[in-house]
Amino acid sequence: MGRSGKRSERPADLISVLPEDLLLQILEHLGSARAAAGTSLLSRRWRGLWTRLPSLTLSLHDLPFGSIQTALHRAARPGVYIYHLNIRVAGQAGMIGSGSFSSLLLNAASLSPVELRLALPRNLQVSCMDVTLPSFHRATSMDLRARALHLTVFAKPHAVSNGCYVPFRSLERLSLSGCHIDLATFIPFCPRLRVLQVNTTGLIDMGNIAIHSASLEELVVEHGNRWTRRTHVSVDSPVLKQLTASFHACGNIGVSILAPMLDKVWWRCSYAKPIYGLGLWGLSEVGFNTDAGRGACVQLPSVHVLSLHISPVQDSVSFPNADLSFAAEIDKHMVTNFSGLDLHLSTKGHMFGTFVLHLLGMHRIHTALRNLKIVLLRSEVKDACPVNCLCDEPKNWRTETITLADLENMEIEGIGGEDHEFDFLKVIFGCAPVLKRVTVKLSDGVTPSVDWCTKVNNIFMAYPSVECNADLGQSCTLT
Repeated sequence: MGRSGKRSERPADLISVLPEDLLLQILEHLGSARAAAGTSLLSRRWRGLWTRLPSLTLSLHDLPFGSIQTALHRAARPGVYIYHLNIRVAGQAGMIGSGSFSSLLLNAASLSPVELRLALPRNLQVSCMDVTLPSFHRATSMDLRARALHLTVFAKPHAVSNGCYVPFRSLERLSLSGCHIDLATFIPFCPRLRVLQVNTTGLIDMGNIAIHSASLEELVVEHGNRWTRRTHVSVDSPVLKQLTASFHACGNIGVSILAPMLDKVWWRCSYAKPIYGLGLWGLSEVGFNTDAGRGACVQLPSVHVLSLHISPVQDSVSFPNADLSFAAEIDKHMVTNFSGLDLHLSTKGHMFGTFVLHLLGMHRIHTALRNLKIVLLRSEVKDACPVNCLCDEPKNWRTETITLADLENMEIEGIGGEDHEFDFLKVIFGCAPVLKRVTVKLSDGVTPSVDWCTKVNNIFMAYPSVECNADLGQSCTLT
């Protein structure tokens, strides 16, 4: 047989002849705008097809600011929107004009992303002029990270043919770091917001944080400005369930939390210097957290615990209106009901009985207290309490009676085997009629006297209804 004069035909392109909607599904599964755009090189059938994708993932990582502007402008095509828009500007020292950055945000908004993440490097700063945050009406999640970025919302809710137009009507999750914005004005634009994270570290002029939302369920606030003289935190959220907050207070801090459904809390406020205290004891940190009940087989209910870190001031300090201001300062951090108190006390050789009994006698504490834990923190160098020290005034504290009607559990860690510690223990036994359990742990490296151990054992024997446990080192272990 003679050879055929025809050349063998190239394999048929069976994919390109598929309907356009199927081709678009193929492009969508490629996972990124860059990969989808690369298919334009395959044939004329594929050319420009990627621009008609219903959704894309566009990641612009570690590119110069100008290059990102260009890429966003090119990506904006009629009928195209981005699902994930992830922008990370390359590290470059310098200053960006507010107009240029506003233009970048407008280009990003024109892509109608569902999820937006935008991060500026720490050494790249936007001029202090306000930057307009445009409407991202399809965005359900936004994460903006910058350094001292001043944002303002120009858009306002306005009537449209089918109701009221709200610029961030789909937003459910919002994270702001280094962004100065009036939250009291912005939050009403987000009627579906469920999760809000705010980090104001480095923002000198953002001392007031006001968050009023009918939909918010989880709030995280980190306020790390030690130089802010006054800070005010106001939260009004009827369905808020989780609250995480940390503050560094240099001056007065105001707190107003209205959250009747609050269930999980982690709250910390540390003070740059002791501005609130009693006698020689200064307040260095207030905490409030949820302690989830743990059991081997049964999940116990969660309880809220107030945590106080207190230490003696180095120099003689007179706290103005000490009694009232100290109680009021602690009271403002009680963001919900509690039943536990964790007291971390740096003693530096001082007697603590007078102060702790005064603290336990405060109305909000003694009426709520069920669980008490005291951690005595001692320095490696043994400190000596000076003669006639104020820490033991008034001396009648050993016979004082306070009402701890609901106290059931007490634990003391860091006992040094001193007589005033035994005296304090004895007072608590006499003030807590429903006490069920007491645990005493000796400080490392301390050996108490036999006489001290005997006195502790005697008081344990005097209250047989209380389960008592004492680890007093090798010299004696009492149960």
